[in-house]
Amino acid sequence: MLTPLADRWIAVRNTTNPSPNTVAARRHDLTVIADHLADFLERDRPATDDGTPMRALDVVSVEDLNRSSLEAAFAHYAADHAPSSTRRVMSTWRQFCLWLIRESQLAANPLDLIDGPRRDTWAPKPLHAGDLEAVAHAVQSEDPTSRHPWPTRDEALFALFITGGLRASEAINARLGDLDLDSDPARLRVVGKGDKPRTVTLPPETAAVFRHYLAERTETHGTPEPGDPLIVRTDGRPCTRSALDHLVRGWFRRAGRTPPPGALAHSLRHTYATLLIDNGASLPEVRRLLGHADLSTTQAYIGVTGKALEEAALSNPARHLLRPGSFTVPMSSEYVDPALGPIHGKLMEGGESPDGA
Repeated sequence: MLTPLADRWIAVRNTTNPSPNTVAARRHDLTVIADHLADFLERDRPATDDGTPMRALDVVSVEDLNRSSLEAAFAHYAADHAPSSTRRVMSTWRQFCLWLIRESQLAANPLDLIDGPRRDTWAPKPLHAGDLEAVAHAVQSEDPTSRHPWPTRDEALFALFITGGLRASEAINARLGDLDLDSDPARLRVVGKGDKPRTVTLPPETAAVFRHYLAERTETHGTPEPGDPLIVRTDGRPCTRSALDHLVRGWFRRAGRTPPPGALAHSLRHTYATLLIDNGASLPEVRRLLGHADLSTTQAYIGVTGKALEEAALSNPARHLLRPGSFTVPMSSEYVDPALGPIHGKLMEGGESPDGA
């Protein structure tokens, strides 16, 4: 059976101090493919002492981990799951099988022989200015369909997305003690993908929103502890992913807008990044603010906004040569050639540069 091996692998991976969500995702990925594997192999699952069927990991062994059986299991899983989910599950199993090889439990990695879904070119999905304003207005107004509307809490959550660029999971997992409203400017410590921490700078407007929200929260639910969730539901319980999605979906509905396909709260994070780039932030700066591991991910925002590329193209000083009567290229600073002395951007006769390059 794979259960003891799966438990050992997960325990070994815990040495990197992963988040609870990461641990749960690894166990889920192993279990869901084991389910399909057991079905493909037509394994019986006898009832346990409490009457429930045995887990799939208890009826599948290392000997069952070959190309044909795993390929069938992944194909069955991929039939009703997004390509990104299939790639993630395959990645988990690839790491698990690599560990089994190191433990001399497996001779070769069967995942090396199985093709995964093609990775499509990723593109951010920011909101247009009018849509963003409409959603912001909806956030600041009470939801007429809610029994206990809390617009101040909604505005605080919205502020985390649009002025902090947080992921939904980061907003859910943030603790009250992670927020420092006394610093200038205010800061929030979050743990992003790969359990990598980063500090998010929050503008004064967001700090003011949170002071208002926390005052209302204290009045309604009592003084919170530093380890309590930063964002809670109206009854004081921690906010879950489904509850958060329900809130954000309501914002779009009341605004009369449709969220971009496949991006609900994430569209607000995309908008945050796009606005930063449009207003002059560099890609390395935006990468650090978003917590991207790879600059190429941040690079995708350039293709979406277009503004940065347009401004770069229009900044070429040679355009001034096309103006009637102009023969000088404006330069941001004087260049001194070691042999010829100062050059102020004037072209030599015939259009050549001093060195003929």
